[in-house]
Amino acid sequence: MVNEQYQKSKQQLAYSRKQVEKAGRIFRKQEGDFEFATEVIQNYRAAHLYPLTIIKNLVWKHVKKLNLLDSATIVRRLKRLPTIIDKLQRESLDGKSENAINLKRMHDIGGCRVILDNLDSLYKLNTSLDSSRTVHSVKSYDYIEHPKVTGYRGIHRVYKSYNNLESHDYRGFQIEVQLRTRLQHLWATTVEIVDIIEKETLKTNPQAADTDWQRLFFIMGEFLAVKDGSNQLSPEQSQSFIDELAALNKKLAAFHKLDAFNRAFQVDEIKNKSKDTGFALLVHNTETQMGRVFLYAASKKQEALTHYAEQERQTHNNVLLVAGNDLKSIEKAYPNYLNDTSEFLSEFSRILLG
Repeated sequence: MVNEQYQKSKQQLAYSRKQVEKAGRIFRKQEGDFEFATEVIQNYRAAHLYPLTIIKNLVWKHVKKLNLLDSATIVRRLKRLPTIIDKLQRESLDGKSENAINLKRMHDIGGCRVILDNLDSLYKLNTSLDSSRTVHSVKSYDYIEHPKVTGYRGIHRVYKSYNNLESHDYRGFQIEVQLRTRLQHLWATTVEIVDIIEKETLKTNPQAADTDWQRLFFIMGEFLAVKDGSNQLSPEQSQSFIDELAALNKKLAAFHKLDAFNRAFQVDEIKNKSKDTGFALLVHNTETQMGRVFLYAASKKQEALTHYAEQERQTHNNVLLVAGNDLKSIEKAYPNYLNDTSEFLSEFSRILLG
């Protein structure tokens, strides 16, 4: 059964690595055959599905070994085409140095996310994964010990699939595994919601985003990290942050805007319809705030990938392709697609009322 699952996720790379690099340069320099480049990138992205499945199942085994299956949420996704293009075209990725990334070096085209109840569980899983002997090489980035300037926290593990073998069809494909606590994930997904509401770039290009929203999320990140147990604030610093947060809320109408962001999808309906589904395509129109769901059998993978590519061409669509067995976790994993801001607002109120 597992081998059958692996085989169904296989999508061969139809282009050479040089053609992949060329496709990335076309979008980076914004000149050349964009139709060709789009086809290459979409095929290259689809080819990540098999190594993504392999790495996701590796993570699942460690979560099971630690008896965390009941509390942890594990999901996978392929990076959206507009996000890939944006990352290629950005002048800088860190606000300091020139953007030198190319398509082959982009390590999060295939992504696996693990959401854990608390910091202790997160560190146990990270340690367990560190001890794993696999054919894949891995590099870790600890954004809990060293948070990003935006306030983002979590641990990222970048796997190079089959890199410890001399040869393999999928050798070198990079898969990013993100380990987050529930509160870290809450922060990150609400950032994405604000990007949709305000047409901001807090996640994809924070250097160009509104400084008031940046500051609000930085302060919220500090408080949520205190609750998680990875940060400490003095009483004076806490009060200063609370005063600043209240002023930012008044200026931005942040609570009101997040509270007014209604659900685009009926979650229970998606779950009921998708019990025997191989893939589900979620299409969220950011103008109308309406959502549609397209379900595909496991044998219709290519059809799902083709429709995914078509829907992405629509400027106002936010598109997500989710494996069927991940849909049961969709509320926890993708509140930004379901427009659920209630838990973040609860934390926001708790902090403001101090």
